[in-house]
Amino acid sequence: MAERQAERRSIWRVGPDSTWTTIVPVAFIIASLLTLVLLPIFFGRHTTEIRAEITEVAEPSRRAANEIQADLSTELGRVIAWQVTMQPQYRTDYFRMLDEQREDVAKLRALTPKLGPDVEAKLRALSKESNEWHADVISNEFLSRQIPAEVAMTRLLEKHPSHEEALKASAELEVSIQDSIDDRLAAIRESEKLSQSITIILTLLALTSALLVAGLGRQMRLLAREAMGRRQEAEREAAEAQRARAAAEREERRAAFLAGAGQELASSLDYEHAIATLARLIVPNIADICVIDLAEPDGSLRRAAVSHRDAEREHELETRVGEIIRDVPEALTFVIRERESRIIGYASSLLAYAGVAPEEQRSLMAVPLVSRGQTLGVILAAAAIGTLFKPEDAALVSELSRHGSLAIDNARLYQESQQAVQAREEVLAIVSHDLRNPLNAVMLAVSLLQTSDQIAPDDREQLEIIDISAKRMQRLIADLLDVTRLEGGKQLPIDPAPLDVQSLFEETYELFKSQAVTGSITLQCHAPKDVPPVYADRHRVLQVLSNLIGNAMKFTPPGGMVTCGADVEDGKVRITVADSGPGIPSENLSDIFNPYWQAKRTARLGAGLGLPIAKGIVESHGGRIWVESEPAKGTKFFFTLPVAVDAPAPVSAR
Repeated sequence: MAERQAERRSIWRVGPDSTWTTIVPVAFIIASLLTLVLLPIFFGRHTTEIRAEITEVAEPSRRAANEIQADLSTELGRVIAWQVTMQPQYRTDYFRMLDEQREDVAKLRALTPKLGPDVEAKLRALSKESNEWHADVISNEFLSRQIPAEVAMTRLLEKHPSHEEALKASAELEVSIQDSIDDRLAAIRESEKLSQSITIILTLLALTSALLVAGLGRQMRLLAREAMGRRQEAEREAAEAQRARAAAEREERRAAFLAGAGQELASSLDYEHAIATLARLIVPNIADICVIDLAEPDGSLRRAAVSHRDAEREHELETRVGEIIRDVPEALTFVIRERESRIIGYASSLLAYAGVAPEEQRSLMAVPLVSRGQTLGVILAAAAIGTLFKPEDAALVSELSRHGSLAIDNARLYQESQQAVQAREEVLAIVSHDLRNPLNAVMLAVSLLQTSDQIAPDDREQLEIIDISAKRMQRLIADLLDVTRLEGGKQLPIDPAPLDVQSLFEETYELFKSQAVTGSITLQCHAPKDVPPVYADRHRVLQVLSNLIGNAMKFTPPGGMVTCGADVEDGKVRITVADSGPGIPSENLSDIFNPYWQAKRTARLGAGLGLPIAKGIVESHGGRIWVESEPAKGTKFFFTLPVAVDAPAPVSAR
């Protein structure tokens, strides 16, 4: 008993030497713990500030530079299109893009001082080159008047280097901004690494100090044993936590890589760019060599992209890009057929297929490219020498191939859609230019022949038929162009002015009264005196009324009636066109405003463009159009137009 009491007293009996040997390690441990608490806060603020610079300065600058490059790359086409067609929208598009570039340059001037002198220098170079290019466009009168084609092309060829320099300067600016972003990301990574290193060092020093405290004399052994047990348990927990944290970090890095890869793959709709980007993501992040082959309809493969860690070897492999491979190895055929990733190992035939040097032995992995249930191709990757692919590598590449397949498929679909749009634009160019010019010549010739006194009556009747047919073709061309504008998401151009509704009705009646008499149809057009003037484009509103009344005339039997009236509804003028025809089936009401749609019973009565154009005209005025119909009870079309508020006197009828 006395020995135990003496032992307890000895535990608490501390001399001058033992006091310092105890206080100093304990104080250091406390300081280390405080540092471990404060260190993440300090580095967190630092990385947050850098990320804020990336988000608020660098990324907006990169987007602005990208927009400038996109505008510069397309404005030359607008100049050429304006010179060829003299259509004002191309000139308007050019000046709109010029204004957007100026806004983007102003934004960059406000942001680039925070990105460093290199970015500012690139911006100054871009401003100089783009200003020279735009000055060349103005000085050569490309947008002032139509220049003869040969002269215009000669001048454009002379000034094309200026345009190329502007594009090059915009690309260099974007690369410089991206380099600035990469530098900041690297700074974040270095800061995080430094934080981890300091944390580990302080932790180790704290543990060392704890061991020194635990190594004090005999009077601390009992506490040291207990502390040792606790420490061992803490170390086990720390080891488990370390393993869990390492797994979490791996998963986080994997998720971040896939997220970044998905964003990069989706950043462009260029087909070749998507495939090349996928190969660059695999090399060097996962493998040393990567080849991507796309499936052809006949079962062969086409070499689409290659990537190699060694630039010289990559240049050698690029010579096979575009090659058709008909003798497909069985291992790849299995991967394509089963749509399953496969780690192949040291397969000699596939090593040569992937472009691996004969003296090298590398682990191989094949991953299919699958999108929307279709196999687009296969990825064949070769690991670094002496390294074997693991199942988690195959899982990562499989997930990456899923993103890549989607990007490649989307790019392919976009390319096909662009080709379709281009084909449509070419057809419209033919319609608007190559057909309209000879048609105008036909109409002019008919007009001249009709004024001649030497034309026999029978021949004059044939001339009238030609004139009517030519005018119908002219209206059909105009309708096609209007529908195309509407399909492109644009509003039809209008020139509104105050209009008297009754005068519109009177002009419409004059246009259709002879047709109504011929068809034994009663036509009535009347607007009450209290209906206010509308603020609208007279020609366009007459076009709407002509389409609606013309349709009503087609479907109203002899002895029927077609009426048009007007009233005020919700502060707008509502115009009604009604007929006593057979009506429209309810299942067709939702389709009648679709371009080119026709019911089977009316398939030969028109091109199906009148109602979509009428809808586009009304919506361009800020109104709406709708229909009410019951079979055997006739049809009523309604559309609204804005009231002319505080406007001058209404425009009278012709």
